[in-house]
Amino acid sequence: MRIDPYIGNPIILTQQDYYELEELLHEIDPQCNSVQLRQEVVIIENIARRTFHYPRKPSIEWVAGRLRYMVENGL
Repeated sequence: MRIDPYIGNPIILTQQDYYELEELLHEIDPQCNSVQLRQEVVIIENIARRTFHYPRKPSIEWVAGRLRYMVENGL
């Protein structure tokens, strides 16, 4: 899995945030291709590619929830 944290993203502020997100996403789906954390959206590539706009206060758990949704729906 590749995680690309773009400058100015609201999720990864420290190296510890990166490792927490990586561990959580790996638990949900170790086969996930990539996660791109951009300034206003997160793009997850699993079987399909989906873009999600951040809510007002996004968190690591929110990103994990989007991947969990994709896994549960075969995306």
